[in-house]
Amino acid sequence: MKTNLFEEICDDFFPVFKKIPDTEKYAITIGGSHGKGISDSNSDYDFRIYYEKPVIPEKRKPISEEISQLVNKWREKKIEVDYVWARTIDEINQYIDSAMAGNYELVNKEWTVWGYNVLTDIYSQKIIEDPFGIAKTWKDRLSVYPVKLKESIIKKYSSSLKYWTNDYHYLNKVKREDVTFLASITSRLINDIVQLIYALNEFYYPGDGMNLKYTKQFGKKPDNFEERTVKILYPGPSDDVFQKQYDELKKLINDTLLLIQ
Repeated sequence: MKTNLFEEICDDFFPVFKKIPDTEKYAITIGGSHGKGISDSNSDYDFRIYYEKPVIPEKRKPISEEISQLVNKWREKKIEVDYVWARTIDEINQYIDSAMAGNYELVNKEWTVWGYNVLTDIYSQKIIEDPFGIAKTWKDRLSVYPVKLKESIIKKYSSSLKYWTNDYHYLNKVKREDVTFLASITSRLINDIVQLIYALNEFYYPGDGMNLKYTKQFGKKPDNFEERTVKILYPGPSDDVFQKQYDELKKLINDTLLLIQ
């Protein structure tokens, strides 16, 4: 993140962002790759603002128009600011409370493949302005990976893997070379494996992006995990390619389940 550029963006947007809350308490953060510290030249700026309650719709419309004008202004400079994601403090508190109790649910969003993970976003976001300590309190709560959450994730995804490795419909699709089904189920089962690996290593699942980047630092994972995962997803042309993909995926599943045992 270029500090001077980032400060210029903040100076431009924040006075408008702060018009969104209808209360004194607020916090502004940045999520996505900038929040995680893994941004590159293709990364946009994903701002979040949290508050007790928003302004009424009549007041919000002109604020949205102001933000859109600023977004277009920076877009002309080849800088993409993804507006601002505004949410209430209570909404985030309730989700964290639920996750702490072991209820793990990814949120369906149109811009995600497997679902948006609120915990990862909250924990990895970078705090920009937090005069009331709202975002800091959340990060402190999530600094220790919840035991019940870990147990919930392991139960959910290990059950899925055990089912599919013994499902005769899956093997029939392999024999029939049903490409659309096999492409879908392979990515689905890899996602299940990845979810388990993250939970075993007590690391919040990052969502759709950079999954294998983080697993390189994990101690609990099958041997050659990243290389095997890539090879399963992109096996390349060969004789009996789908049978080989199926066999390799079953091996990776079994190696992952052994870690749980």
